[in-house]
Amino acid sequence: MRLLVLYQARDAARDQPGYYNGFERLVTEGELEAHSVISYYGVAEKHGWPALWEQAYVAARQIDADAIFLQFFHGAIPDPTAAIAHLKGLSSRPVVFTSLGDPFGRWTKRISRSYRIASKLADVNFLTGMGYLAKQLARQGACNLVLMPNGCCQVRFSTGLDQAKYSPDFDVVFIGNRISSRNPLSHFFWTAHRRRDFVALVTKRYGRRFGLFGHGWTGNPSWQDPVPYEHQHSAQRRGSVVLGGMPNGYHDYYTSDRVLIAIASGIPFVDYWVPGIDLLFQPERDWWLASDLQGMLKWCDHLLSLSQEERLRLGGCARERILKFHTQYHRCREMVGIVRDLRAARSRGTTAARPQLSFLRQQTYPAAVVNWQG
Repeated sequence: MRLLVLYQARDAARDQPGYYNGFERLVTEGELEAHSVISYYGVAEKHGWPALWEQAYVAARQIDADAIFLQFFHGAIPDPTAAIAHLKGLSSRPVVFTSLGDPFGRWTKRISRSYRIASKLADVNFLTGMGYLAKQLARQGACNLVLMPNGCCQVRFSTGLDQAKYSPDFDVVFIGNRISSRNPLSHFFWTAHRRRDFVALVTKRYGRRFGLFGHGWTGNPSWQDPVPYEHQHSAQRRGSVVLGGMPNGYHDYYTSDRVLIAIASGIPFVDYWVPGIDLLFQPERDWWLASDLQGMLKWCDHLLSLSQEERLRLGGCARERILKFHTQYHRCREMVGIVRDLRAARSRGTTAARPQLSFLRQQTYPAAVVNWQG
């Protein structure tokens, strides 16, 4: 398969190294014949969106692309209808597929217009969460909606924990910015409120044994400093337990890539339950889940009651599973396989079988594939 990827980036190799590396590895392994790269924000900001689409058309024609990926195609993007139709009209008849990476609300902060349009025109759409988001898109005419959770960037987060040097400064570590919103009807207003309550409760419980990292927490006695994205493991490995914050999205299966990064730190990870996520990773083996704040703190206390040796054993095993099955490389491989099967079925004049997703522990509710038409 010859693939053109329009990356949500200004420089794909720098801004999306896990996906860039993932597709490059698939070329090396013979799973892809070609991987052509366009950083769509980088081109559009310099030359405008019409120039971006013209460059994409030329690039697709040059490699005779039979698949085109619009990665994380949401944001301030002008109506892509004509451009996508132009690409689909190439003589190679490429399969066009999209991905949706961010959480979106049910009533506010809804899916961007650019993605709603692109998903209706695309042949396959990969979503990092399902539930109400998938239902909204299906009602608006999108088909072949497939769960594809965020992955851990294998380029930035594969370095192992040096247990000989491990000496935690804190019992519990949390990385997250203080979100602000003044609009009570906003999706982020209630997310911000829950996060403030969460931090206040953990601060009261653990005091200076709590390592709080992120922007906006000045004055909190547990606050340390902000942490650059690529340095998250450095902060997490200063704790005995890592806490996930209140999730920004509550649609089925949704997890931020920061969840996978945290598990890959090698430190036991406690998080908030969202429907379906226990089918991604096994609770009380890969992570510890609770449906409320008090439940999360109980899991923290339980893990802290274990010996350091046992915590590192648990964290290390979970880390290995993330790096073996749940990196961005693995997500690239899964998407390519699904797209290849779809294209092959259509070339035979048949309907592609509903995908069986390798990363799910069982193929059950909540629905991980919605409005599949093959």
